[in-house]
Amino acid sequence: MLRSNDAAKFWKWFAERNDDFRFFREMEQDEIVALFDELTEKLHLYCTSLYFEMRVDELNGGELVITANCDESFFDDAEYLVTQAPELERWRFTALIQADPESARIEYADLELSAEDMWFSAVEDPEYPAKLDVVVHIDDYEYLKQNENLDDAVFILLQSLLGEKSFAENINVYLVRELPKGMAASDFPTLDTLPAYIAYLKSERNTALGNMS
Repeated sequence: MLRSNDAAKFWKWFAERNDDFRFFREMEQDEIVALFDELTEKLHLYCTSLYFEMRVDELNGGELVITANCDESFFDDAEYLVTQAPELERWRFTALIQADPESARIEYADLELSAEDMWFSAVEDPEYPAKLDVVVHIDDYEYLKQNENLDDAVFILLQSLLGEKSFAENINVYLVRELPKGMAASDFPTLDTLPAYIAYLKSERNTALGNMS
């Protein structure tokens, strides 16, 4: 349910604290943790299934991204909340994580991943024909799989490549695995081409549906 009163309370609080977020890098670490914990608490008074990404550029311009962690059930809540955002100087508010072609390389915890140096294979899911089951292939998998951050890092990379909505609409499950034995990396498309592959499949489906009508 879209809760206008709760949305208004959230934005009133955020407007009062917005400068703290624009200059949070100047705070002590414990102050930063407390500030972002409070933001999570206030956001969860509106919807407990929403989260955020905070981005501040070198000129202290801020962007607050409201994300549902790819849960389609709460996309409407994220989008509604952003429609209620006030106009604040040097702030931008975004509903759901958007695709970013520049995000083909990420650093997450102690991992650095580049989509240009990863590969994928995909099949249409028999239970959800409009979605794909994707296997992400990665060098040194046997070593990297011991890292507890690997799945989260790949999730963030995929979400950055596709955008939150496209990820939810087009990916059913994804797995991270090594390259199949006896096969070379050149036998697979690189992961950064996954958005184009999905666009191609959607175009083919639309053409097929048009031919049937």
